[in-house]
Amino acid sequence: MLEGFDLDWIYSRDRQAIYSNLPPGSYTFKLAATENETFDDEPIQAYRFTVRAPYWRQWWFLLLCILLVATGSAWLIRQRDKRLEREATLKREKIESQFEALKSQINPHFLFNSFNTLITIIEENPEMAVEFVEKLSDFYRSILQYREMEVISLQEEAELVKNYAFLLKKRFGDSLSLEVHNGSRQAYIAPLTLQILVENAVKHNIISKSRPLKIEISTDEEYITVRNNLQKKIAMDLSTGFGLQSIANRYALLIDRAVRIEEGEDYFSVSIPIIKNGEE
Repeated sequence: MLEGFDLDWIYSRDRQAIYSNLPPGSYTFKLAATENETFDDEPIQAYRFTVRAPYWRQWWFLLLCILLVATGSAWLIRQRDKRLEREATLKREKIESQFEALKSQINPHFLFNSFNTLITIIEENPEMAVEFVEKLSDFYRSILQYREMEVISLQEEAELVKNYAFLLKKRFGDSLSLEVHNGSRQAYIAPLTLQILVENAVKHNIISKSRPLKIEISTDEEYITVRNNLQKKIAMDLSTGFGLQSIANRYALLIDRAVRIEEGEDYFSVSIPIIKNGEE
């Protein structure tokens, strides 16, 4: 009989008593033997032993599991909160960037210059006037199409900038030049980024026949760079710096490489990190 487990004596001729999967606890194993099957006054041998609980049932292990679960849950909650905050910030930055892009283009000053240019072209070259209207339409259509997207291909952004440059060149003529070297490989960019940078270059620099503005867009393995010769206006237009700051803030959320801004004695450049495979 195993006290603490058997309810009564077990009679058997077996030379072994096997108890498997005993629960933790203290036990006393008792044994009595007889030759005449009466068990009268037969001595009883007793063996006491203890079965310890495995470590995964020890109090310290259970407490450690509770602490690990609590810590892991808190970490997951913090990560979820950070992700939600990041998504909310990205959404806010996207809306602000869209607003800034539309505000910088759809404004009375820009439309006034575009229509004045169009009137001049209509009088001098009606066929070119038709092309101008088509480019103007394509430009605003692109803004409305891309403003809802997180990223677009570099080729799409370059095409938008070329349409924008076409409109500018009808105003400034040979005093403004734009070269785009976007390469052949696939790359992605936040929509309207290059357009804002070109607009900033035009806005803050002198543009004349004697002092032409040259803007170059080039691409390497990691960055897309917009560079222009620096010839700041004496009377600077009122600027909030929102355009550059919005781009820098948005890219800080999209990718782990920062926007690089450099200003030398005779040049100004902004380098935008490439978003590969269209993934953030």
